[in-house]
Amino acid sequence: MSSTLLLIVLCTTFVHVYGWGADGHHIIAHLAQSQLTGTAPDWIRYLVPWHWNGNLSAMASWADSILYENSNPTGFANWQWSRPLHYINTPDWSCEYQSARDCINDKCVAGAIKNYTKRLETELDDIQLKEALYFLIHFTGDIHQPLHAGFASDRGGNSVRG
Repeated sequence: MSSTLLLIVLCTTFVHVYGWGADGHHIIAHLAQSQLTGTAPDWIRYLVPWHWNGNLSAMASWADSILYENSNPTGFANWQWSRPLHYINTPDWSCEYQSARDCINDKCVAGAIKNYTKRLETELDDIQLKEALYFLIHFTGDIHQPLHAGFASDRGGNSVRG
């Protein structure tokens, strides 16, 4: 798993890494979409608002924007439950991810990816399918984001200053 590799790198070297925000999420979604085959693009286009023309990167930062008052002024408090789904914390200086310890009840980004992938494979209404897709796109970027899979004291990279 790529998060394990990131933890190994962080434990064995001192590197300067920075979060990538909306630009990084946009790039990850664009790269992922370029790898879709078969009928996947048609299925995606059905779930993506028509004015985005099937572009997954257009909603890649949605799961972050719903969390803050300045980007979601009417409902940000309703989405606070999703905060722990954006990262994985391991104990400080523990370079081994253990899901039973680090993702209890799937409340981490790896658990969120598993959950929203399952939701996309079931028969739900369009709103729930769209929400699952938007979260999955975002969390795929988060799990690859520097320090979003790291030590608890790093707070998902929020405590690290370059």
